[in-house]
Amino acid sequence: MMVCHCDSCKKVTGQPFFARAVFPSNAVSITGEMAHYPSSSEITRRFCPICGATVFAQRRTMLDRLSVTLGSLDDPNALLPAAHMFAGRMVRWLRLDDGLPRHEEFPPPA
Repeated sequence: MMVCHCDSCKKVTGQPFFARAVFPSNAVSITGEMAHYPSSSEITRRFCPICGATVFAQRRTMLDRLSVTLGSLDDPNALLPAAHMFAGRMVRWLRLDDGLPRHEEFPPPA
């Protein structure tokens, strides 16, 4: 699980960051209708067409993985974040004392 502070994620969620967990696409079960739109040339976002909630994002170059919004999980407390990414774009008033690593952009590959 990662917490992203990039401008695109803040805009699409309407929040100061996007907490998301990345899963293999074939490990995710989504029920109900989904709508989608390209938020950039790289990323397609899927959302509930009834309430508008963002459910997941998928990078064009990583179709085997889904970034699922933490709030859409059955148990959002089951996962702990590993780091903050795009921390240099964090809103100035946000104070986080979670002790997690902070990366200026993407974290290094695992």
